[in-house]
Amino acid sequence: MRDWRRYLRKHLGSITQDPVRGEQILSELAGHMEEYYEALRAEGTTEAQAFAQTCVLAGNWQELRRGILSAKQEGTIMERVKQIWLPTLVTLVLAGAVLTVLIGTGARAMVWHPRQLGVVILYVPWLLLLPVIGGIGGHLSRRAKGSGWRVYFSGLSPALAWAVVFVLVVPFAFFVNPAVAPSFKIASIFAMVISWVILPGIALGVGLMVERIIEARMAGKVLS
Repeated sequence: MRDWRRYLRKHLGSITQDPVRGEQILSELAGHMEEYYEALRAEGTTEAQAFAQTCVLAGNWQELRRGILSAKQEGTIMERVKQIWLPTLVTLVLAGAVLTVLIGTGARAMVWHPRQLGVVILYVPWLLLLPVIGGIGGHLSRRAKGSGWRVYFSGLSPALAWAVVFVLVVPFAFFVNPAVAPSFKIASIFAMVISWVILPGIALGVGLMVERIIEARMAGKVLS
């Protein structure tokens, strides 16, 4: 029996930085070549002829290698879409839609005036629903076999989006209306960060923690 994996490894070289994935690809290709070779032998083809025809099946080695790398790249892009961008989009849309509905139905924000800070605006019903939204985002990412930072990015995306907005807007705030004291501007910005980044981030994080606990318990039940 010919060692097709060794033969492929010799001609293709390293096709991926992930050794495990590389061995999986080689095993799959070797399996196809072995099946083709055995089919030729069953038809009465000599061993040398069957080997030669099977080698021709691979075609140009450079083109085969480029095809494998291209397919791997496309697979990686699709994985990112399913594990990051779609869950993130769902989380952002849900968070925005829920806030819009609450405001449209007349929900009033709770205004908090902490010392030495600006006005902290709290939409309490929205904050109470954010754990559910964060859990949904994390679950969608995890269901697509996402893990680590991808799950957290998907679940925390509304707070992260606001954080990016503030990072981009803050430098311009000090050039608008120079008559306003810088200390007041800093206090106002910090208050907005509490309202739209810190507290929503905590709420979304709680949802991610709950989702992870539920997922772990469900996995334990399946194993048992």
